[in-house]
Amino acid sequence: MSLNISKEHLTAYFPKPCEGEEIPIHFIDFEEKIAGWSPELKRTLYMNDIADTEELKRVRDVTLLKVYNWFSDSESIIELSYPERIQFENVMDKLVKHSGEIRYTTRKINGKMVNVFRLERGAPARGDVKEKLLADLL
Repeated sequence: MSLNISKEHLTAYFPKPCEGEEIPIHFIDFEEKIAGWSPELKRTLYMNDIADTEELKRVRDVTLLKVYNWFSDSESIIELSYPERIQFENVMDKLVKHSGEIRYTTRKINGKMVNVFRLERGAPARGDVKEKLLADLL
């Protein structure tokens, strides 16, 4: 497995870690949206109303997870399917009970990349990321 040498994909607004890479995150909020692929713009668009999705392909309901990305020192968004949201909520329940830090990564399962979250109970291993209070940053 080869990991990207550049870490820009970990600090983007929509971060995409490779398998084996983890991003320490802190939960901010959920937002329910309708997502669809725009062939014209060649990107995913997020809408509030189904009527706005007429020219989009692969229209689906998604949850946008707003998180604080400790690598970028800013807010990031992670698009979640329903099963991914359930998995994230289970990790959040463990965080409330046991404390620690949530780590975000991706895994290839049945030929598809899925978002995976896990609770790291020990001291956070953030490398050169400065430790700050989330309230001070927001």
